[in-house]
Amino acid sequence: MAKRSLWLGAVPVAAVLIALMLRAVTVHSVNAQPLIYRATASVNDLDMVEGLAPPGRVVELWARQRNFIEGSDDAADPFTWCGWKNKGKAIRLAITQADAGGMWRLTDLRRSGNTIMIFPPGPGADRCRGGVYTELLPRVCDAEGVNCTSWKAPQLNWLNVRKTTPIVAVVTGSVDDAEQASAAVADGPNDGPEPSDVVDVDENGVDTTAPGYSVGQRVTWRCGRGGTSVCPSITVHDASTAVQADPEYPFVLGTIQAHRAGGSFVAAAAINRGQPIGFAVNVNVRFRGRLDVNLGCDRPRFFDFF
Repeated sequence: MAKRSLWLGAVPVAAVLIALMLRAVTVHSVNAQPLIYRATASVNDLDMVEGLAPPGRVVELWARQRNFIEGSDDAADPFTWCGWKNKGKAIRLAITQADAGGMWRLTDLRRSGNTIMIFPPGPGADRCRGGVYTELLPRVCDAEGVNCTSWKAPQLNWLNVRKTTPIVAVVTGSVDDAEQASAAVADGPNDGPEPSDVVDVDENGVDTTAPGYSVGQRVTWRCGRGGTSVCPSITVHDASTAVQADPEYPFVLGTIQAHRAGGSFVAAAAINRGQPIGFAVNVNVRFRGRLDVNLGCDRPRFFDFF
């Protein structure tokens, strides 16, 4: 399957990539509320979060979670929320301080033991365990717990992972109140280096702060007509041979991430592959809400499955 071009608002991708190569670190205005622009999951768990906040302010990262049954806005296959974990009360994951440039980073969350699993352990088969919704809720304070800002995450309307044919999988969904939002479908880590390699990951993203959009407008990924962006799609295929294993996930994974000042979310759902595989791996991924901030050695992608 041919790879699809990335979307970053209405800006041509070539111009974005040239700008990123010329400047890995860019100066940006900082909101009063903190913004998450980068996160990493390791072995299914949240491991690192990075963002912007007013310089010198204390930054607290909180989170809350619930499960869901993946589905669409169609009554024939409805998206369904399940109950909140911890009765909907947010838990604090870590605390840090923004540096003089307004950047803050929390690392080694998984090793510290104070983390959360943000990917489902397996396909849900229309049960709650197959979908995991995680809100990442940063706030800035004068001191720990003192005079802190409020948080608010974007709104997930629905997320659906399905097969359009026995070997083609897609993700569709809808989000409100996000500055940046992106969707991806994957049946394994990033594609190999050869042009002939089968695509294991596909993604599409929208920046509603870019010209041509309204900040926080509804963003919808659909296959065919009617969406803000086309649905990501992949060929479900295991390229393992007798002499070389092709790492694959034991399921097909659909993911949506959305960000705004004051909160973010990651929603992920898994469905059956429908095919045996030779070598299964855990999910490791770098999320990026913005591709124009502190890119460093990251690939200019919203989802970097590695």
